[in-house]
Amino acid sequence: MEALAFIDLLGFSQMVSLNSDSAKQVLGDFYNITYRIIKNEESIVGNLFSDSLLAHSQNSSALVNAITKVYRECLKKNRTYHFDLAKFFLLPRGGVSFGIVDIQNRIEAPNLSKNFIVSPALVHSAKMESQIKGSRLLIADTEYNVEPIFNWNINVKSILYENSAFTFWAKYKYYDSLWFLDLSKEHDLQKEEVIDLIDIAIKLVQANSLNEKFLEQHVQTLRIGLLSFAKFLEPNANPLLTKLITDFQDNKFWLIWLTIFEMLMSSPDSWAFPSNPEITGFYKNVSLKPGWANVLKEINKPQNKYLLSLFREFTSNMS
Repeated sequence: MEALAFIDLLGFSQMVSLNSDSAKQVLGDFYNITYRIIKNEESIVGNLFSDSLLAHSQNSSALVNAITKVYRECLKKNRTYHFDLAKFFLLPRGGVSFGIVDIQNRIEAPNLSKNFIVSPALVHSAKMESQIKGSRLLIADTEYNVEPIFNWNINVKSILYENSAFTFWAKYKYYDSLWFLDLSKEHDLQKEEVIDLIDIAIKLVQANSLNEKFLEQHVQTLRIGLLSFAKFLEPNANPLLTKLITDFQDNKFWLIWLTIFEMLMSSPDSWAFPSNPEITGFYKNVSLKPGWANVLKEINKPQNKYLLSLFREFTSNMS
């Protein structure tokens, strides 16, 4: 029984078709970052192939912590790129689960490598990876555990945010890792890093604002960043909040509108925002736009009862 992660790169197949040299640079960066991080974690066994990473460990927290670090370093790498971020970017996505991992050593030929593995955990993680959008790390945990595997495990250094919209396997709950946030660092360093990563995520959204196919993917990445920032959000003047409200007024950014309110109501000072003139002005403005219909549709889905309750709390307090 081990924790297992299956990760691949968002949009890599299209990158290869556009320019194999640029795609090779992105893939090389992914390999180098992953190698540098995992080689120092003796409890983790990893295997890189094509644009995918398969990693497993009996130490579930060590695996999650290593993978979230890979995510952060990959996002930071985008700042160094000089090619078009609408076409080439480094963003991993994947799933982590816990279960049987059966790996057998087989005799290999000089021209044939054998990686024999039978694992329900791999099937589970791969299925999660195929369903998610954006650079997200979805973590599956059984609903009832005597000992914490991922959720409530104090050794996991990122917040796990329950995602009730995912219902793949019975008796499991699914959580988004808010991987922008590294809880192993001091408070001020946590905040500084999250803001830095959000800035990169915003640039990726802006670079892909005309690319309908990839816009949602990058907005979903930004959503994880904004939810990671919620613990630092204060009702005082906040440059990040002002930037979001100012730069994302267009209807196509409706998911960012939704995320802003989700972030506000997840803040320790959530009670203060419904009376903030900047926030109420933003709400009154976007709620009259055609894109607001998408917000209403999303929060009224049966699996999004939590989001609906947040909005009801916000509008009730605003009233």
